[in-house]
Amino acid sequence: MLSRDPPMPGFTTWEAEGHSFGFSGTTVNERVRGRVKRHLISAVLERAEADDILEAIAQRMPIFHMLFWIEPIERFARLQPLASANEAIPKKGSKR
Repeated sequence: MLSRDPPMPGFTTWEAEGHSFGFSGTTVNERVRGRVKRHLISAVLERAEADDILEAIAQRMPIFHMLFWIEPIERFARLQPLASANEAIPKKGSKR
């Protein structure tokens, strides 16, 4: 996703544990724990861009247990604007 052209505007990844799809192809540790290591990716995209990315992933990583879902986003914005390069970021507890 980082090497995509055009580049993806931003996404978040995190580790998770799955509790389905059986245990074929899992490690002994995962079978003992009853959970399978998973990785999640979250991104806010236009629908057409999401479809393009899903198609690229399906072609490059044909993993049978890979899942996705698409949800509508009602609003997406920053609570505070990013600090410019010339603007100092206030330290915790300081007043501006």
